[in-house]
Amino acid sequence: MSTIEQTSNEVSTNGLSRRHFIQAAAATGVAIPFAQIFGASGVSAAGTTLKWASQAQEGPAAPWMSKGGSLQILNAVGAWLCDVAPSGQLVPSVATKWKGTDAGKTWTFTIREDVKFHDGSALKAEDVIYTLQSHLDPANKSQSAGRLGDCTSAGIVKVDATTIRFDLKKANANFPYAVSSANYGLCMLKKGEKGDESWTKTMNSAGPWIMVTHKINEKTVFKKNPNYFKKDLIPQFDKMEQIQYVSNSAAIPALKTGKLDSIHFLTGVEADAIPKNKYYKTQVATCGGLHMHMRCDIGQLTDKRVREAISLSLDRQGYVQNVMAGYGTVANDSVMDSFPTADKTVPVRKKDIAAAKALMAAAGVPNGFKVTLQSWKRDDIDKFTQFVKSSLKEIGIDCTVDLDGSDGGGARWYKYSVYPSVKGSKVKNKGEWLASEFGIAEWAGRPVPDEYLAREWFSSGDWNPAYLDAPELDAAITAWQSALTTKAKQAASSSIQKAALVHTPIIVAYNETRVSVTSKKVVGVEYNQQGAIWSTGKNA
Repeated sequence: MSTIEQTSNEVSTNGLSRRHFIQAAAATGVAIPFAQIFGASGVSAAGTTLKWASQAQEGPAAPWMSKGGSLQILNAVGAWLCDVAPSGQLVPSVATKWKGTDAGKTWTFTIREDVKFHDGSALKAEDVIYTLQSHLDPANKSQSAGRLGDCTSAGIVKVDATTIRFDLKKANANFPYAVSSANYGLCMLKKGEKGDESWTKTMNSAGPWIMVTHKINEKTVFKKNPNYFKKDLIPQFDKMEQIQYVSNSAAIPALKTGKLDSIHFLTGVEADAIPKNKYYKTQVATCGGLHMHMRCDIGQLTDKRVREAISLSLDRQGYVQNVMAGYGTVANDSVMDSFPTADKTVPVRKKDIAAAKALMAAAGVPNGFKVTLQSWKRDDIDKFTQFVKSSLKEIGIDCTVDLDGSDGGGARWYKYSVYPSVKGSKVKNKGEWLASEFGIAEWAGRPVPDEYLAREWFSSGDWNPAYLDAPELDAAITAWQSALTTKAKQAASSSIQKAALVHTPIIVAYNETRVSVTSKKVVGVEYNQQGAIWSTGKNA
């Protein structure tokens, strides 16, 4: 049996874990025989309330503490200078327009005058400046500070009541994306209010939904904001309930029995098994997916030949087509592959066991070694880690999988006792994302690759789990950030792609297609690349 056949078989036979099954049964309020889990039917939960399922949080849904799983909550209540539509297009929000000068080193934003916080107070330029400066204040330990890149507190200037200027340390042609909804932790704060965990008691921002109740990793109830400044996007439903699941697969019975209206982020196989006569499927192609890092500074993976060998052991084409049922695209170990500026002449890696074994021998480990692959327990990570384990066995590497089973991985994997990553620190393995020799983190899609590059791939990035220090890659990333023309972007992308293959600090085997399923009794529900609900639609 091939590695792909073995992985596909495990996926089809294992299904839901016992823990996930228990949550699924509890969500419906009745005991559901396992054999019926994909066969139940029901009516829509919608009336005046939209109910939808999302993944568990890694931590509090607070702007300074923003982590995966909290973005859907922040996107419901928050407002940003710009919004990113599901198409990836940047659209006005709190800012009506923006303009770059000085070759992208200076950016000026014009602020609307009709925006109100949920408490009824007017949002002013001072609030915008306070919001961004609060993230840059080291005392606040904001995990969104890295999103602002080369912006400094002193460089955020109020020009007049409706104009704010950003004077950057160096040019950034894509800076408006940095202050958009793609960077969900940067939602507007009222001047003087903290963005720490205490903020979750009110979630006072200026978005389309107002928080009514919130219980972390269980359920958040919202009511629509009738004063939302984007009048055409005021929700049609009076209320919305976001219900969080350890596994989104566990939400399927609740959808079938009418307890839910929509589930975001199912696997394509799961979505295809849901009856098409009562539910519709939406797909959003993304540049997101699983990023598997290998430490370049300590441990057994410091030799780049070993890292390349691991990459060459993977049948990524087979994984996408068979395990993912085609709901994704093959990636080539960089974050540039799915963008239009990518250099398509760069050869795509394919499984080559002979070449991988030769690299292992050249690195002095012809008989392999033992290594532990760490992450947290989520459906797609479960599948991918087993695929990696089986693949590595073919080149003599004995891989043990160690997954944090806590909700959202918050107990260990995303504990963040190590943050930020510091170049040259040689932090020891703690089984955490930024302190592990060999690990996997999930990345939601982004409209541009800048955040991945600045935080995950740049040597001084605050989310650099591989601790790679490669001057040529840093130079290529800097060239990308400052490039103002398509030609310059293409040249920089090519350099990034090639440097990524030379060093292989992170394996990006595929880019996922995010699949959602919604009851046909509700129309117009739409999610963006990151998984935030863009439109709650209306009753059919």
